[in-house]
Amino acid sequence: MKYFLIAATILVPLTAAASVRRNLGADGPPPLKPALERGNVETRWFTQFLDNFDPENNATWQNRYMINEDYYVKGSPIFVFLGGSVTMDSIYISSGLWVDIAKQHNGSLLAIEHRYIGESIPIEPFSTKNLKYQSVDQAMHDAFSIIESLLQTYKYNGSKVVVAGCSYAGTMATWMRKKYPDVVRGSWASSAPLVAKVDFSDYMVVVGKAYRKLGGDYCYNLIDNATTYYQNLFASGRGEKAKKELNLCDNFDVDNKRDQWQIFSTIANIISAIAQYQKPDKHDMPNFCSELRNFSDDDAVALSQLVQSKLKEPVCINQTYQGIVNAHIWSKNNYNDSDLAWFYLTCNELGWFHSSGGRKQPFGKSFPAPLFTDQCYDVFGSNYTVANIDSKIAATNKVYGGLNPGVTNVYFVQGALDPWLMAGAGVKQGATIIPYASHCPDVDSISASDSAELRASKEKLVELVSQWLSE
Repeated sequence: MKYFLIAATILVPLTAAASVRRNLGADGPPPLKPALERGNVETRWFTQFLDNFDPENNATWQNRYMINEDYYVKGSPIFVFLGGSVTMDSIYISSGLWVDIAKQHNGSLLAIEHRYIGESIPIEPFSTKNLKYQSVDQAMHDAFSIIESLLQTYKYNGSKVVVAGCSYAGTMATWMRKKYPDVVRGSWASSAPLVAKVDFSDYMVVVGKAYRKLGGDYCYNLIDNATTYYQNLFASGRGEKAKKELNLCDNFDVDNKRDQWQIFSTIANIISAIAQYQKPDKHDMPNFCSELRNFSDDDAVALSQLVQSKLKEPVCINQTYQGIVNAHIWSKNNYNDSDLAWFYLTCNELGWFHSSGGRKQPFGKSFPAPLFTDQCYDVFGSNYTVANIDSKIAATNKVYGGLNPGVTNVYFVQGALDPWLMAGAGVKQGATIIPYASHCPDVDSISASDSAELRASKEKLVELVSQWLSE
């Protein structure tokens, strides 16, 4: 077993961000409620192997993790929160439901940042060659190595371990229970997609459902009417009119299908992010629909003005297919941020490309899956043909079982209006579905604002963790 524990600080310099926004759908947990007290969270660094599975490769790197021992009593459990695709923040082990449960069991809290994300950078630059070490298996082994190193110490010898994650991190929590059952006693998987899919068109279908259910038909129709209007302009040879009304930059080619796909994908990502992170008790969706209408009585103008607002009122909207590709290629040669590393995972193992291929969603057929698979090819090379991407995604499902991962002691929670719902566990797989809720609805502490179903789900998790730890 290869592991080291290093308590040193490594500073990773960041270059200026690329000017073009990446073509990525939303992933990761919603913001937690601010902690009244952050607690004594310590940042540590662990020496990982660049390749956990090649004994002849001794290259190493520094993996950032955080630990909160405020409540810990020797022999008590370790509560692990996985970082997934987002930069780790100490709030995830100083606030929220997982912290409350750890406190109940006098546990220590551990937050582990995913390789190639945030400050946990294994190798630079992010060339295709160097990104080959970015994989779910490598990241899970990183987390396992940190956990194992703690269990080897006198302080944590005999401690039991439970793992939690939201979104892709919830996927990891599920698969870690499958892969390391002797160490991971149980896992909480909140809004975890389990089925890798190239064309994840169901995502936008649930977005549409959320707008209808919470915003009303008028709001859904506003979005549908506006996107249909602009699609019709392009389809009828009036692309220059659409370009002007959407305030697109001069480099946008109105006759280029992939440029058209790109701008409609950008619009859909802005609108879907509202749906993904809405909280029913805050009336986020009705408020958003009112905001959208307040821009203009004309649906198309309202949508255009919304996009300008969400993109911080640029001089013009710089969203072209080649611009996105160029931004990724720039990051390959000049490490910038974690978007490229996440995009690599989606091209290589997960898919989850949010296309407009489904029925009953308000974005027409304006951005099919080839928008994303073409980018995989153009950014990462000729090995990323559609056939090869399909094969890679199928391999992920074969290894981990898709909707039937064959695990025990995993608690699945899904929001009924979470766009990620259709890739995750359902009632047949024993998941708890929270009505009207969206992505990772259960990460905050139990509160008076919780619906009856949400409170019951949180209380069930409390009971299950106690059960797992007593086994």
